[in-house]
Amino acid sequence: MLKNSKIETQGSVGGSTAEAGLARRRLIRAGLAATPVMLGLTSQSALANDVCIKPSAFSSLKAANMKLSHKPNQGWTCFSHGYWKNHSHPAPYSDKTKSFFLTKALGPGEVTAGFTSNPGNEYAGKTLQQVLEMNGNANNTTALARHVVGTFLTAVANGDDPTKVLLTTWQCKQIWDNQGNWSPVTGQTWTMANWLEYFDYVYGGA
Repeated sequence: MLKNSKIETQGSVGGSTAEAGLARRRLIRAGLAATPVMLGLTSQSALANDVCIKPSAFSSLKAANMKLSHKPNQGWTCFSHGYWKNHSHPAPYSDKTKSFFLTKALGPGEVTAGFTSNPGNEYAGKTLQQVLEMNGNANNTTALARHVVGTFLTAVANGDDPTKVLLTTWQCKQIWDNQGNWSPVTGQTWTMANWLEYFDYVYGGA
């Protein structure tokens, strides 16, 4: 487990700068490979905001409770809900006025992203753009909706390729339709609070 690794914490591991860099790289590789354990953050977080990091690596690094002196970059593509709110959407959702969040009967030229959960009946008839523009955070669902739509559009823009994006379109739908009660890793339980924590670390606050 990562918690037993002799790697850099708040201070220095010791030795040369090269050795410290090697330790940090080992931490990142271990984070991607180890079985994740979701634990609460201490006041000194393992990661800084705006880090494109997979959910499994995020939970592993949290479990290790380690400090990194630089942001890990695993090559994933991640654009926030704020980005997509102000930029063109990828096909087939290019027409922002006819691209709907929830599954519905479609009219001419309309498409749906295929999400199904509609808490409080707040999302019926809303387009993806309207979800991105929603204000507030009633019961945390509004923030989750914005993050999920942003992550979904990033996946679409990158061919839904799991080697390039943080989450696939299918995974985004699982998160939303189960209202956060879905885990990206076998044997772990994630809740809406865990997902919001993860998205806040990747994108900043919703």
